[in-house]
Parts: sequence; structure tokens; C-alpha cells
Amino acid sequence: MTLWGVMSNEITLIERLTTLNEIAATLNSAVDVQSALNSVLARLVELMGLQTGWIFLLASNAQERWWGKGYVLAAYHNLPPALDLESASAWDGGCDCQGYCSKGKLTEAYNEVRCSRLIESDGDTRGLVVHASAPLRIGEQTLGILNVAASDWSEFNEESLTILNSVGNIIAAAIERARLFDMLREQRIHEQAVLLEFSNQLLSRSELQDLMNYLVIEVSRLLGFDACALLLPSEDPAWLAFKAVSGWISDPVYERRLLPNDDRTGPGRAMHKQQPVVVEDIWENEYPTFRADWLAAEGFRGHVIVPLIIDGRSIGALVLDMRHTYQMDTDKLRFLRLMANQAAIAIEKARLLQQEAEGRRMEEELTLARQIQLSLLPDACPIIEGWEFCSYYQAARQIGGDFYDFFWLAGEQKRLGMVIGDVAGKGVPAALFMSMSRTIMRSVASSGRRPPAEALVRANEVIITDAKSDVFLTAFYGVLYPVEARVVFANAGHNPPLWWRAEHGAFQTLKAKGIVLGMFENIHLEEAEITMQPGDMLICYTDGVTEAMDAAGDLFGEARLRAAVESTANGSADAVLNAIVEAVTQFTGELPQSDDLTIFIMKRQP
Repeated sequence: MTLWGVMSNEITLIERLTTLNEIAATLNSAVDVQSALNSVLARLVELMGLQTGWIFLLASNAQERWWGKGYVLAAYHNLPPALDLESASAWDGGCDCQGYCSKGKLTEAYNEVRCSRLIESDGDTRGLVVHASAPLRIGEQTLGILNVAASDWSEFNEESLTILNSVGNIIAAAIERARLFDMLREQRIHEQAVLLEFSNQLLSRSELQDLMNYLVIEVSRLLGFDACALLLPSEDPAWLAFKAVSGWISDPVYERRLLPNDDRTGPGRAMHKQQPVVVEDIWENEYPTFRADWLAAEGFRGHVIVPLIIDGRSIGALVLDMRHTYQMDTDKLRFLRLMANQAAIAIEKARLLQQEAEGRRMEEELTLARQIQLSLLPDACPIIEGWEFCSYYQAARQIGGDFYDFFWLAGEQKRLGMVIGDVAGKGVPAALFMSMSRTIMRSVASSGRRPPAEALVRANEVIITDAKSDVFLTAFYGVLYPVEARVVFANAGHNPPLWWRAEHGAFQTLKAKGIVLGMFENIHLEEAEITMQPGDMLICYTDGVTEAMDAAGDLFGEARLRAAVESTANGSADAVLNAIVEAVTQFTGELPQSDDLTIFIMKRQP
């Protein structure tokens, strides 16, 4: 398997962005773009975990058979001996990828090209048989072919073809910029200098909204239009949202105006067909069929729309308007499409940067939330003569909905309150509800005036009054009288704790009828009491333990939990806890944790 296969099956957003930035930086900083193609090709081949690649460029003056008629070999990396540049069997004549390209069939990265040059050449091919090909395209124009070779088609997956497409687009854009620069030096046309400056300005702006604002202002200024608007798909892809405008009387961005993303509107048509829409007079044209008073009030007549396309998909539309009839000439439309190509690349780059920054910010916020949540859990377990306590907490995500708590109750008699709870759901909502529930439980119970059942009923009343949500939780609340070794408890729909009775070497489930908190008013909870003997243990846990799942979909279950406890029952509470956690870990294997996992154990010392 190649390095590409050993890596994760999908290239991460950051890896892809880094790759594109490195390649773009190499080409943008090169004095001679063509001389930089070899280093770009080497970087691409290395990242894909391959060894060999080459680039053909279309050349109308290349009429000989060497390299293939109409093509020149512009760059190559680590060619096998069979593809020696002097080998006539390898390079004298065309090949399949050139045939696809010439017939217009190579419009995106294609991974099923059995390389005729490798097959028909003499010598050592190093096992290379096939190659993936990506066109070097700028707009509708194909500039050449990017090939990377492998021994088998399986070495090219969807993500590798996507990055191959992206690199092909970047190379094409760099070649086009280089050609435009050559035209500028020859003083053939002034607009190429404008496009070069426009491209550099776009690529220098990493903040997305700043880039979009610059885009609509500069395009309308350079082309002399009365107004310009940029539309991108909204959260609902059936609609297009205004993201930036210039020259409009109203402000559709601020007013959050939407247009249908279909053939009823010019932007919808342009994006779906991936072709410009030019209307000399929209008052006399059947398109668009979508009508709105706020749009008619602008008084637009001439109408030109170009789609923003990257990697073969439409990411938005650039709309230019005149308040009189307007006829678009061919040169201006070509220039506008070139600007749209540069804009699409810049917008996608800025969007990926913004997405990465938002991901980092979310990660930082979740890390802080986890620190806050962990601070709500007990710093340490109680220390009481004749008793052992230990606990374990692990959220399924960075933050979770499980909690446990220990607190001394007010009053002359020494009593310890013990709570374990499980909020329905995971992530941020569960964590917020967990924080509120833990605070409520402490406030209603710590005075010691309410017995467990009454305390849970009061907590339910407060939660229903304050939460105003559909979230609920299960909770077990017990009060330990350490001198008398009594535990008085009530259960609000939580997993019943296990009571290990050392004298009998058997378990008993602490059952007490009850219902979850936060769902129903006027609930009734049963209260019960036990007396623990020396060596007895109380194991309190959430369903993340018994419902932990292995690769076959089987649950860990209470039987395995009991077995882990029983195997270490004569040891310390810590030993029992470690046995439970180890048993769950071995059972689930490499599977990610599916639910929050919380345990606390109380043992009366022998």
C-alpha cells in the first residue's frame, strides 16, 4: 500500500489547504512559471505517496510526433528507465490521455488511463502501468495535461483525484497569469496588466467579507457597470444569498434578500449550466421569470452573469447590471470570465481559511468548556474513617452530560450526600443542562432538611420551571450516615446501583421506584434504606458503562459489570474501579466511546 493508503482515507481540510497554499506560493513566486513546474510536480507526487509524474502542455507549433503532435513535455519527475527522454518507443507519438484531451473528454481528473507509453515502451517501468490524468483548464480553455503514474488504479481515491484537480487548476491559473504577463511585456493589450493586479489583490485578501466587498467594487469599476452583486448558496441550497453588492440603491445583503437557485433566475441558470447569462434588456427578455418589487425598484436593464466555478462545481455567481440596455462584447466577456476564475479560487481559499479558523476557535471554546465542566466535579473523593471512595469520569466528547457529586449536609449529625446523574444527549446542550442540574441538586439537598425523595422532587420542580427545554435527566441521590453505615436513597429513573454484600458474596440491586427529572410535574419517588456491613460496596454508574458497545454491536451489559466487580471484590475500591474501566476498554476495543462514562464506588472497610 502506498503512503497515500496508509494515511487516513480522506485528506483533511487543513492538509488540503496547506498543499494548495504551498503549490500556489511556489508558482506565484516563480519568475518563470514553466521552470517551477518540476518542483511543483515533485511536491504533488510526494504528497500523493507516488513516485512518478509528468506534464504535457498544448503547443500549436509542435507539429512533430515527438511527445505527441500538438504537445510538448513541460515537466517530469522521477521517470522510470523505460521512459528515458531519448526512447522513441516511449515518446515518439501520441497516447490515450492526449486522445481524451483532444476529443474534449478530459474535463476533470480521471483515474482509469492505462498508460500506452508505459505498456509499449522497452525497458524497466518500475511496475508502473496506469496513471491518473487531470486537465490544466482555465475557464473553457485546456492548456495541458497533468499525469501521475501508479502500479494500480486502487492507488487513486476520490480525495486524491480532488487534489489532482485542484493542483491542475492552480497550475493552469499560474500558466495563464504567466501568459498574460508575457502579453503585457509585449504591450499587446492593457487589460492583462489589470487582471494580474486584480488576481494579486484577490489572493492577498484572506478575510472573506473583505475579499467579497473588494470583488464587487473592482469588477464594476473595471468593466464600467452601474452595479455588481455576488451571490453564494444560502444555508438552504435551494436559495442564493447576497453576500456583497456595489451600486445598488437598496442593500440586499443587510436585508437578507434571497433568490431561487434555479432556472427562474439568471444566477440560478448560470450556476446550473456553468455558462454566462447575457441579457441585453431584461424588460423584453423572457428570463428571469422570478419577479420581486424590491428587485424591480433598482431599474436594471442590461444584465450579465458569470458563474464562479472551482473543481467543476459552481460555488456562486457574479451579477453585473446596467440601468440601460447593454450589449456585451466578446472581449469584455472573456475578460470577465477570467476575473471570475480568479475570484472563485480566491473565495474558496478564503472560505477554507475562515472554516479552519472557526474550527480552531470552536476547539478552544470546547477546551475551555471542558475545563469549566471538570471544575464542577469533586476535586477529590471524601475521606471518612472506615470508608473508601473512588470515582471515574470520561465524556464521550470533549464535554458531556454525566455528573456526580459529594457534599456534606448541614446539621449536627454527620451525613454525606452522594449524587450521580445522566442528562439525555451529548455535547454542549447536555453539558449546559448538566451544569444547571448539578447546581440545583446541591441547592435543594445541601441544607439536609429534605430526605432524598423529597429533594429529587423539589429538584424536578425547579428544573421544569427554569430549564424550559425538552432535555431531561436521570439521577440517583443517596445520603450516607457513616457512623451507622446506613444509606437512605431515592432514584429518579437512573441505573440502580449495585450493592455488593461481602458476607453473602452476592449482589443486590438498589431498587426504588421513580421517574426521570425535567419531564413531568407532580412526580412521586419511592425512598428506601440499607445498612452496609464491613466489606460491602456500593457501585453507582451511568448507562455509558452497561451500554458500551463492541465492534459486533453487543452491549457490555450488567453481567460483565458484575463479573469485573466480583473478581476484585476483596481488594480496595480503587482496584474494583480499575477492573471495571479495564473490562469496558477491552470490550470496546478501538471503537470510539459512544456515551459518557461515569462511576463512583463506596466501600465499607472490613
